[in-house]
Amino acid sequence: MIDNKVLRALGLAEAMLCHLDGDSVASPFDYRCQEARAWRASPIAGRGIVPLWECGMVLGYFNPANGRFERCSLENVDEVWCSYASLQGLLAELFLDACEDDVDDVALRICASLFGFHEVERLLAEVSNAGAGYKQW
Repeated sequence: MIDNKVLRALGLAEAMLCHLDGDSVASPFDYRCQEARAWRASPIAGRGIVPLWECGMVLGYFNPANGRFERCSLENVDEVWCSYASLQGLLAELFLDACEDDVDDVALRICASLFGFHEVERLLAEVSNAGAGYKQW
């Protein structure tokens, strides 16, 4: 069970909280953004993190120890894949993954509005112009 009060305080939008609670409001993200559950059986559970969402064995979380939004594989929690000063950075990673899944621009814009991702237009513009180097965004 997610703690909506804590997640709200970290900036998660109401629609995202509903989505994580199982009310799929953004179907293109049904797989990419699921309620965090598997992390409880991982060594990361003892680190005092705030889990945000999971995608398979990948966890997005807030790390109160350094005040950063991070992402890692639950198979190797010592290797942080990305670390951002704000939720917007972690949302950018989520939306980049959706771009890789070939989610169309209209659906991305709708989901961005629901999830509170403010840079979707910039992301879409840069992804379409960057070719293979879009991850640098």
